[in-house]
Amino acid sequence: MNRMEINTNHFITQKTARYSTLGTLSKETKYFWFALHGSKMQCEQVLYKFAKFDPKEHFIVAPEGLNRFYANGFGGEVVSSWMTSRDRLAEIDDFSIYLSNLYQKYIDLIPNHSKKILLAFSQGCTTAYRWMNHSRIEADYFLPYSGWIPEDIDLKNSKTNLNKIKTTYSYGSDDQFLTPEIIEKIKKNIDKNDLEITIEKYKGDHRIDKTHLQYLFKNYINI
Repeated sequence: MNRMEINTNHFITQKTARYSTLGTLSKETKYFWFALHGSKMQCEQVLYKFAKFDPKEHFIVAPEGLNRFYANGFGGEVVSSWMTSRDRLAEIDDFSIYLSNLYQKYIDLIPNHSKKILLAFSQGCTTAYRWMNHSRIEADYFLPYSGWIPEDIDLKNSKTNLNKIKTTYSYGSDDQFLTPEIIEKIKKNIDKNDLEITIEKYKGDHRIDKTHLQYLFKNYINI
């Protein structure tokens, strides 16, 4: 009996991505936000956090991860993630190209005076760091929120100069995923990569807190 030889290959094909926006892009736009959601979320969910932001001054783009699946096995809401452990490097290439193209589309449209802000929650935080390691991104501010900073890449040699972007890392004191031990590992990774990051701890759990987001904007961006 002959032994079966199964070969796994890869083929690049077109895929339609989904994203949502909030606000009106015009000459009055002062702040352009590019917001990355966490795992098992929809892109629209991030936009609800901006309910109290002036839509005339703030324009927010929320891309959605390319991996879609049902939240509850075979049914329920359709949610998405940015990457899994299978073919992870290929997925990083895919979402980096996708995010760069979408980001540049709007960078070419926003007024020259607009400030460019990246917001990344949970798995979106890891995604943002991998994206900026993979591609050269121009931004003024970066708000990694309740997420992991990847340890398996050399962030000192990212294609994006991370220390040219004013970065404020936030996490909730009651975040079930970010224990004191995990936070300590994140701080060591920050030091290892010589990253200039301000850390803001607040009272909250694993979610973007609307009030805290406004605090970050008023104290680190609108100054």
